[in-house]
Amino acid sequence: MPERVVAVLKKGNQYVAGVFIEDGLYSTCGPRNSESEAIASAEGIGLERKDSRDHVAILEKVFAVSQGLPDLDLSDVKLDMTGLTAKACSVIEATRKIPRGETVSYGELAMRAGIPGAARFVGNVMATNRFSPLVPCHRVVSSTGIGGYGRDVRRKIELLRLEGAIK
Repeated sequence: MPERVVAVLKKGNQYVAGVFIEDGLYSTCGPRNSESEAIASAEGIGLERKDSRDHVAILEKVFAVSQGLPDLDLSDVKLDMTGLTAKACSVIEATRKIPRGETVSYGELAMRAGIPGAARFVGNVMATNRFSPLVPCHRVVSSTGIGGYGRDVRRKIELLRLEGAIK
């Protein structure tokens, strides 16, 4: 596996971390209350710290998405999907295409990813999404309600409200 480094961005009293390898962003997290919490959440404990301009620019986008800011171009953020299956990668790519302010069900996302009938699989991929919030798993909802969200369902609802997907 290529060498990984961790970068951290501080915005106000919040921290965002990301783990990077040469091929792109390996993992990230939404804002946390401490630097150590952000690094742990992004799976960066024990990695060399490298806050390069490119890394920080990506973390700025992570922070902006977590604040529900509109008009963000994320097309230049390359994700390193090392360790993910081809089916999981197709789910991640389909999730990236869900527009801000919209939601899709787990079943609909499975169809968009080319694996119809795999709603449970999609749910598992969303539950382990190491690219959140850049891969907007908060926009994937249950056909019977809001569905789960790793950190906190209230946070999912808050993000959807910020984006105008729900009132």
